[in-house]
Amino acid sequence: MVVGFLIIVGIYGACAALIHLFHARQAGKENAPQYRLVLITHNNQAQIEWYVYAYLFVSWLRGRQTVIDIFDDGSDDETWTILERIAERNSDVRLHMGTLELNDFLEKHQEDHLLVLHLEKLDISPKMPLYQWL
Repeated sequence: MVVGFLIIVGIYGACAALIHLFHARQAGKENAPQYRLVLITHNNQAQIEWYVYAYLFVSWLRGRQTVIDIFDDGSDDETWTILERIAERNSDVRLHMGTLELNDFLEKHQEDHLLVLHLEKLDISPKMPLYQWL
């Protein structure tokens, strides 16, 4: 009976500690810097969904506030349709048609933590794990 009571108290204490840890992590996000990923795409329907969700997942694991701005350079395939579907589900994904406003965007956000990836020129190989992107 005493062992059962100690198990219950231990589980209760562990749950309380997890709740406090989660709350502290959420409270720290208010002052945390915002990171921006700028993706420039052109006919990347085969990879774009993986890139966006993988980056959001790794950012979530690291507890970083992340916004993804995607500039589509006139894709002829289903890239834009895929991006619209992703943006509907996630408010941190923002779409921009064309790259004409890219320079103005980069100047406006030059103080932010920016990572600019041009997917046409990007060589993703096993030599560079995803966690090193951040």
